[in-house]
Amino acid sequence: MNYIIALGIPITLIVIGGLVKKIVRGSTWQAADFFLGVELALSAVTSSLIYVFELSKTTDPSQKAAALGIYSVTSLFLFLVIVGFHQEWEKKPQDLNGQKIWLGGFCNLIGIGLISGFVLFVKGIH
Repeated sequence: MNYIIALGIPITLIVIGGLVKKIVRGSTWQAADFFLGVELALSAVTSSLIYVFELSKTTDPSQKAAALGIYSVTSLFLFLVIVGFHQEWEKKPQDLNGQKIWLGGFCNLIGIGLISGFVLFVKGIH
């Protein structure tokens, strides 16, 4: 059940995010509607920062500090990697297959992995 929740949340965010991009733009569906690696990774970084403040309120803030520190540094680094891929591939609209692979596949998978990792290994599902 934990894995369903950890994977279901980011996949649901991708679907909702793609739908919102299409509605806001007001035109037909585009592949770029589902290139949400940046948003997913930023959500993961945000989650870890919020959790830092949550942990600071507990009586033993060191209980998950190591996992949170490793996760925060890793998620920030991977966020920058995703931004680099978007900077490179969004300039190549003529290469839609490359965009789908790198932005829709690789970057989204990193974002899904980051959110799932936070839910499963840092925060935990009770």
